[in-house]
Amino acid sequence: MKIKVLFFASIREIFDCNEKIVDITHNANLTPDLLLENFSSTEKGPWLILLNKKKLVRVAINQTIAEWQSPLFDGDELAFLPPITGG
Repeated sequence: MKIKVLFFASIREIFDCNEKIVDITHNANLTPDLLLENFSSTEKGPWLILLNKKKLVRVAINQTIAEWQSPLFDGDELAFLPPITGG
């Protein structure tokens, strides 16, 4: 299962890229929450930093705001959206 992961604003700075294609070998009941937990424990680095900021981050699946427990499917686009401020 391949998922296109997009990073925005401060999260993009943490990962030092706009997007990654991640290949998940197990796809049963995959959610953004499980994907993040899996990568933060195996790859550490920016994934672990993102896990620590999770309470402040929203997710979107295929350009629609979603819940952390929403299902992911092969070919989906997952975006991590940090809080946005402005004036």
